[in-house]
Formats: sequence, structure tokens, C-alpha cells
Amino acid sequence: CLVVFDRAIQKFLWHGSNLAYDQLAALRELMETAQHYWEVNGRLGKELKVNDSSQTNQQPSNRQRSTQTIAQFILMLRRGTVTANPYPVRRLPTATNGVTLATIFQYRAARRCHRWHFWLDAGSSLWLSGGAATLFGAHLFLKEWSGRPWTEEDKVQADQQRLERILRDLFGRVTERVYLCHSELAVSGTEQNGPLLSLIHTAINTAVS
Repeated sequence: CLVVFDRAIQKFLWHGSNLAYDQLAALRELMETAQHYWEVNGRLGKELKVNDSSQTNQQPSNRQRSTQTIAQFILMLRRGTVTANPYPVRRLPTATNGVTLATIFQYRAARRCHRWHFWLDAGSSLWLSGGAATLFGAHLFLKEWSGRPWTEEDKVQADQQRLERILRDLFGRVTERVYLCHSELAVSGTEQNGPLLSLIHTAINTAVS
């Protein structure tokens, strides 16, 4: 499915054709949506195979649950809950009582400022890597790179400096209060060991005292 889309785009759209920005945005959403459907279909197919092999008598109920899951996913797409475009083609009007949901990179790039911040998954280790948005080997293209091999100590130092820049920038974009939304366990069930744990514990102790 995705291969057919990609070949059709290369043949009919990208060879001598210049698309407007809104057309490119719609095309990007189409590709992202098709990828979502493909991944969901693959996961449901694996679940059906496992369930059918282990519980043969419950095959109709498994298929019914899978159909309901697909239907719910389609409804989420139609409502805009699942979207491939973080930036709308047309700028939305400013809402006085609105909520902005964005990644660290998107929020900083938008240069927004709010009264309150809710930092989701504050205990995650991804805060040290800038939200997993860094490019592999990006330090090799910096002007100040000395040319010597990149060591683990250099990586740790660079991650710490990036985290400090992110925190300073985010703190400068909130005017009243920051809420740290923290979970002791990650999605995988392992214990969280992110770099903001000390900040979380300090906030908890301050609130208790």
C-alpha cells in the first residue's frame, strides 16, 4: 500500500510538478494516515493470529473486538484526534480558553508563551535527548567541532547542555506555574530514571512541607 503511494507520487507529482503548500500538506496527511492504517492493520493481524492459535473457541469475539478497534480509530481520524499535520495550513484564530498540545520542538519553534505549563512524562529519560528529536552525528557538522573522536563523556556533556538550554527556554515561556506530570513507571513497565527526577522530588517535598 505505502509502496504504491510512494511510486505514484514520484511518477505523477514530483517529476516536473510544483504543488502548492496546502496540496503538499494534504499529500503528507494522506501518506501519514495510510501508514497509520497499515500499522494498525498489521498489529491487529498479529493479535488475531495469536488469539486464534491459543483460543480457537473465542474467534468471533476476537474479530469483533478488532472491528471495534478499527472503527474507533477511524472515528478518531475523522474528529482530528489523530492527525499527521502538527501545523494547520491556515492559522487558527487565537482562543482565550484554548489548550496547546505540542512536543518540545514544536512549542519552542512556535515561540509561544502561556500562563501554565503541563510537562507530560516529566520522569522520562527522553528529556535528556531533547525529546528524541536530535539527529545522529549532528555534532560532526558544528563549526566548533575539533575533529577529534566523539567520546561518551562528550555525549553526556552535550546532552546536559542541551537539557539546560531547553529548561531555560521553557521556563522563560511560562508566566505563572509549571505542573510536572510524572509517573514512576514508564510505558514498558520499567522504573523512570529521567534527568528531571531531582526537580520532581524537590517539588514534591516543597508541596508536602
